[in-house]
Amino acid sequence: MKGYPKWFLRALAGVMLLAFVTGGLLAPTTLVLRANAEIARLPGSARVLMAALHAVGGFALALLMGALWSVHMRAGWRRRRQRASGLLLSMMILLLMITAVAIYYLGDEAWAATAAFVHLATGLALAGPFGWHWVKGRRARREAHAQRSLNRKATHLPTSSHRPTHKANPTP
Repeated sequence: MKGYPKWFLRALAGVMLLAFVTGGLLAPTTLVLRANAEIARLPGSARVLMAALHAVGGFALALLMGALWSVHMRAGWRRRRQRASGLLLSMMILLLMITAVAIYYLGDEAWAATAAFVHLATGLALAGPFGWHWVKGRRARREAHAQRSLNRKATHLPTSSHRPTHKANPTP
């Protein structure tokens, strides 16, 4: 991504992977606590560690989203590139942030459970739009690079109108 340090894209992918994996490992606990499901879940100490890592991933993702807003999102919007997938991703991540706060701070248990289920479903569903956005961006970048290469080759081809004229005996 243009305008970012080389490590930025790896950091973004790593943070998203961290949040996705830890969220997936916490999903059974959500179902046990919020829906009274009888399924296996991580033991207590592992749940605490996963919850802490998930929160760190969420905070880091919020930070990186701010960095994406400053260059990547605004430039893409101005250029009318990948608006649908970018907007969908942004809205889903915003919904994850809102529901994360709601899970902890809503006083009503039913509302907190609803926020937890929306958070879980949105987190799982995020993989699709993220993949769609990523693939579309890579494809567009490849096509633009191929077009630039073709344009460069076309400008360097000799044409008949550019042939140098030589005089056999120049006159002084």
